[in-house]
Amino acid sequence: MKQYSKRTAIMHWAIFVLIIIAFYFGHELDESKDAAAKLSMYPVHFLIGDLVLLLTLVRIYFRKKDGEPAPANANPLLNKVAALTHLLTNLTVIAVAVTGFITAVTSGVINALKAGDPTLIPDFHKVDAKEVHELFIGIMLLLVVFHVAAALYHQFIVKDKLLRRIMIKRFED
Repeated sequence: MKQYSKRTAIMHWAIFVLIIIAFYFGHELDESKDAAAKLSMYPVHFLIGDLVLLLTLVRIYFRKKDGEPAPANANPLLNKVAALTHLLTNLTVIAVAVTGFITAVTSGVINALKAGDPTLIPDFHKVDAKEVHELFIGIMLLLVVFHVAAALYHQFIVKDKLLRRIMIKRFED
C-alpha cells in the first residue's frame, strides 16, 4: 500500500480545512465587540467543532480498517516520532472539540442562544474550561506546524514524494 485510502485522504483534508474555519470563527468570537454578531457565530463554531470531532473519529476508524502505507523513514526513531505526532494530533483535536463542548455547556452561552439574547453571553475570561480549550488549541497548532514542516521537509529536501501518500488523487508509481 503506497497511499492512504481515498476516504481517509478526503477526511484528512476536510478536517484540516474545517479546523482552519473553526479557528477563524473562534478568533472572531474572541475579538468581536458586537454581541449580536457573536450570538450568530456561536452555532457555526459549535457545528464545525462537532463535525471535526465526528470526522476525526471516523478517519481514525477508516485508517485502522483500510490500513496505512509503510513507514516513510528507514530510521526507526523517526518512524516513532511520526507515529507519536499522528497520535498526539488526533488526541489533541479530540480534546479541543471536547473542551469546546464543555466550555459551551458550563459557560451559559447555550442559555444566551436559547433565549436569542446577546446580553446573556458570558464573560469567557471567567470560564475555566475555555482556558483548557485554548491550551489544547495551542498544542494542536504546534503539532500541526510540526506535521506540516515534516511533510514539506520530506517533499522538498528528501524528495521522497511523501505527500503523495495523503493526496486524494491516486498515483500508480
